[in-house]
Amino acid sequence: MAEDRRWRQVPERGTCPVHERDRVWIERRAAWCAEQFGPPPKTPALPGFAPRDAAGPAQERAEDLVRRVAAVMGADVSALRVRLVDPTPAAPPRTWHQVGEYRAEPEGPVIDLDRTVAARPDTFAALIAHELAHARLSGEGRLDGLDLSGAEEERLTDLVAVHLGLGVLTANAADNYTRTAGYSVTPLGGLTDWMLTGRRDEPPRRLGYLTPAEHGYALTCWTLLRSEPHPPWAHHLVPSVRAALTQGLAYRAARGN
Repeated sequence: MAEDRRWRQVPERGTCPVHERDRVWIERRAAWCAEQFGPPPKTPALPGFAPRDAAGPAQERAEDLVRRVAAVMGADVSALRVRLVDPTPAAPPRTWHQVGEYRAEPEGPVIDLDRTVAARPDTFAALIAHELAHARLSGEGRLDGLDLSGAEEERLTDLVAVHLGLGVLTANAADNYTRTAGYSVTPLGGLTDWMLTGRRDEPPRRLGYLTPAEHGYALTCWTLLRSEPHPPWAHHLVPSVRAALTQGLAYRAARGN
């Protein structure tokens, strides 16, 4: 039997976990976030941030979680309207549908949130963080003068959520799936954690616009900005993101910054 060389594809020591063009973009935009929003929070929001046993109507629970996330991100939501909406209909199997949207309306800003995501509280908090990052960017006029494509604006929105303290939750939501095993593995070469422990009849439920590796490197930049080369919260990350963070920290240490 031919050897499966994917088991031996260990990243070369001192290499970055993302493509060079993505490394340059993440580092540049992470510095921009620091200039725009100031120092990041002392600690990130961690799994369990969103209450799992909250009582009351779904609308009230959603509004409460929006306020919780806003408090961490420094977002003013006093005039924000929150709407729970049904998922987009007739989505073909194994495709993604839009789960949230922030927009300005004549009556004031509004965010639409897919009510089905609320069943996963931490993922729901990550979704809210992404939409509130839109509020802090476009709602506060911070995109004025930036020549961004729609895709780049969405990626920047994910990066803002990282900078403002929700990066662990948004990163985990970027690689989310149902496990069939009671353990996780660190991704190695072509073999991912999902390939070894995930259900084959259910694809990963990816949320956001940065890949897990890009989230890992964004968290690398974030934790070094906070002078925290050995983040104690790293074990809260899903394996794919944690592997990218570990590799990113090693890369930056080898680079000398």
